[in-house]
Amino acid sequence: IMKKIIVFLSLLFILFQLNAQGSVYKIEKPENLMNSKISIETNWDFYWGKFVPPYDKNSKPDIVVSAPSDWNKYPLSDDIQKITKTGKGSGTYRLTLTNLIPDTKYVFPVYKLAYTAFTIYADNELIYQAGNPVTEWENTIAEQNFETAAFFPKSDGTVTLTIFVSNDIYRKGGLRGKITLCEEQYYKDTHYRSLCSYSIFSGILLMIVLYSILIFIIKKEKSYLYLALLILTIYTRIVSSIFPLLKTLFPALPFSMMLKIEFISIFCIPGFITLYIDSLNKNIFKYIPAKILAVPSYIFLILDFVLPIHLANRLVPFEQLYMYSILTIDSLLFILSTIKKPDFLSSLAILSLVFLAIGATGDILLINHISFLHGLQLLAPSFVQFAIWQIILLAYIQNKNYQNILDINQNLVEINKAYYRFVPKEFLKLLSKKDITEVQLGEYKVSKAAILSADIRNFTAISEKLVPIQVFDLLNSYLRRVAPLIRKYNGIIEKYLGDGIIAIFPNSAEAALNCAIEIQEEMIKLREEFSERGMPQIRIGIGIHYGNIVIGTGGNNERMTEISLSKDIDIAIKTESETKIFKHPILATVQAISNAANEARKEGRKFSFCGKTVTENSNLHDKSLKLFSIYNEQIGDVL
Repeated sequence: IMKKIIVFLSLLFILFQLNAQGSVYKIEKPENLMNSKISIETNWDFYWGKFVPPYDKNSKPDIVVSAPSDWNKYPLSDDIQKITKTGKGSGTYRLTLTNLIPDTKYVFPVYKLAYTAFTIYADNELIYQAGNPVTEWENTIAEQNFETAAFFPKSDGTVTLTIFVSNDIYRKGGLRGKITLCEEQYYKDTHYRSLCSYSIFSGILLMIVLYSILIFIIKKEKSYLYLALLILTIYTRIVSSIFPLLKTLFPALPFSMMLKIEFISIFCIPGFITLYIDSLNKNIFKYIPAKILAVPSYIFLILDFVLPIHLANRLVPFEQLYMYSILTIDSLLFILSTIKKPDFLSSLAILSLVFLAIGATGDILLINHISFLHGLQLLAPSFVQFAIWQIILLAYIQNKNYQNILDINQNLVEINKAYYRFVPKEFLKLLSKKDITEVQLGEYKVSKAAILSADIRNFTAISEKLVPIQVFDLLNSYLRRVAPLIRKYNGIIEKYLGDGIIAIFPNSAEAALNCAIEIQEEMIKLREEFSERGMPQIRIGIGIHYGNIVIGTGGNNERMTEISLSKDIDIAIKTESETKIFKHPILATVQAISNAANEARKEGRKFSFCGKTVTENSNLHDKSLKLFSIYNEQIGDVL
């Protein structure tokens, strides 16, 4: 009988010891933690509404729960669930790890291990604290940091982890993250590699964002703006949650602000994706306006930053519903549009959108502790592929537009050549007509005028080194400087010839000469401006002649235009071409100089220009014509 009593008492002792030990997790192959890590997903002892000291081995848990998990759905009493279902409350989690290697330092990341505030003990030693968790959860001070907790197991290779958790503002409560365990040196090595990788990744994405914004500013194409905002929006999720670079760079960033930044991606992604798709193809949202679909994004954005965090975070389920609803609508409309008009690039865009949706789905499932592809984080890689495909798509569109611009530019050159003798409507005033309705077909008038021809040197070679937008910028900058000067001296631009200008100065050769000098002075300023902007230095040659021009109307009753006819216009153009040969900035014929001198004498002024005779010009039809170089100290005599 005594032996039976002893055996019975021994069994009771063993059962008591097992019960006192609580939830246990055995580390398989602990030697592997030197070169790898394990994620501990197992049962924990849970004590509701109290912080059970690490040394207390006698208190029985209220329940054994699988972690990570939220206490919102723990099967506790109805009175307790009134609190826990809102996420609020406090409690203790406890787990014993066994089969560790003694005298070995183990670490695990603690960022978002538990909601709002928590304290971690290894046996009786405090190894980490985030914020200030208290049993009176209403007084919780929330905080999260991107750090690690470290411990040494006991000589028998065991350690008991005790975690105090409290939450007063978040919609969920409990142990939300996994204990990802490894040896300290391995964590340092992998952490630094991850930090470098995400830093490089961040730099590339931010460059893409800046590039897209600059293209938007320059070209005013909204697709680039929406793509930049979309990339930046998704990126906020990565740097605030998946790999919190924000907390690394700004450790003092408040907990509430980190949460608000983390939420941005949920409600802004659908809005910006919708606007981005609409900017690429207006036919997709023909029946459902894209701006209407995007309105909730702006509303949620305002609420996110206006409402206190304990209210803002409770909008997340509605934001997630909005996100998936819009992504579904966008995808369906995109697919329908592609079916009606198949397009390889559109198919790729849809595929990238599907991958992005899968990544977002996986991210949300992991947040809700639902196993998804063995816990793989797919948001970052799905986001990378989405960004890459969109950049390729925009590059394709940009290249297509570039080719269209080249074709249009070539057509404009051909049209300018074909309509070389067509003149603008400004010449109507030379016909003494107030309105084109007063002009009759076949009317004409012979007038005396100075003709100025200007042309950019080596423009073809310069434009071949530039993209179309730079060519247009160069030409517009040049014309914005030159055209006002022609008007200043009462000249009329007869036509634009690509990079060339033909201007007429009725009855005033002196005005044409003065205008030419001031144009070359203005070109000096323009070259300085172009130098600061990194643009090519351009120089122009100017030729001036004085003679007769015939201005009139031609065509038929259905299509009438103004025309100017004169061999003197050709002489002016040929005189300008001589600046390439003689390397002078301004060349004027003897007729232009003589008439300018006569104008000055008639008005009682002295005709004074710096100039010199160049030579008889054998390229002109009239062998007796002489050319004169006109210049001053500022522009010089060399082109």
